[in-house]
Amino acid sequence: MSKEIFVFVECKDGSIRKVSYELLSKAKEISQKSSSIVYAVIIGSNQDVLANQLKDFADKVLIVDNEKLSKYRWDTFLSVMEQIIKKYKPYVMFGPSTTTGKDIFPRLAARLNGAIISDAVDVVFDENTLKIKKPLFGGKIISWMKCKDDSTFFVTFRPNSFIVENRSLNGELIKENIDVSEDSRIVSISTEKRETKKVDLQEADFIICGGRGMKGPEHFQDLEEIADIMGGRVGASRAVVDSKWRDYDDQVGKSGKTVSPKLYVGCGVSGALHHTMGMDTSKVIVAINKDPNALIFQYADYGIIDDVFNVLPALKEELKKIKKEI
Repeated sequence: MSKEIFVFVECKDGSIRKVSYELLSKAKEISQKSSSIVYAVIIGSNQDVLANQLKDFADKVLIVDNEKLSKYRWDTFLSVMEQIIKKYKPYVMFGPSTTTGKDIFPRLAARLNGAIISDAVDVVFDENTLKIKKPLFGGKIISWMKCKDDSTFFVTFRPNSFIVENRSLNGELIKENIDVSEDSRIVSISTEKRETKKVDLQEADFIICGGRGMKGPEHFQDLEEIADIMGGRVGASRAVVDSKWRDYDDQVGKSGKTVSPKLYVGCGVSGALHHTMGMDTSKVIVAINKDPNALIFQYADYGIIDDVFNVLPALKEELKKIKKEI
């Protein structure tokens, strides 16, 4: 295989998301075994500074800079990416399994009649082809897939699946002048954005997640304090979000966000399939539940069978002591 590997670079709040660096690092690892070239594709407005940050991670950086791309819209970004794919005809395009990635990659695959694998967790180059690792049924089945067609195929990966490696490639910057078409039927009336200093849930190394066993929104304060100590983020099950105890932005699961932190702690989480499908690739899973038959224990590396309200105060105090000693 000696074809190009494209990586869609996602930006947020004026910076490149960590998951994009992860994908570029993995793409370069693959390219060294397959004699391929890695392209980073960055789309937006006034992106020169960010594009320069990508030079160390890609052989070539494609830049599409247009005022119409200052904010993400599926129609404008889709128009640009479709034209780029048709021009360069890469072998594969990697992207993040984030809200943006899940929004645009299926549309792009449909437009170009390409195959798509979503929510993958690994990729290897073997027998002159790319093989993609994807968990199914909450991680109960691990599948390996490949694309048999010669046309471009698309893969989205869960954040935290790969390690970021700076290879100091000094990649070439290429500016593409592409017409940006907007869907005239769509008009943006207003945008509301809630300011937060929280770590992005999908990129957090530590997540402590509360389920129905937390009994009420007031009990999530312990989780917030533990997350602050660990520099992580509080997550929530669907039942918690449906009960209006936490915002949807905290929801982990198939209908929320897929996460792969280094450490996931489930507190009073039952382990329903739609939840575990969103966290089964966490590096270490700890479950706290007073029900010894809770499904979450089937996925946990470590389990604590006890009332969560007995465990959390003790855990918080121990973490405080450790932090003071560091």
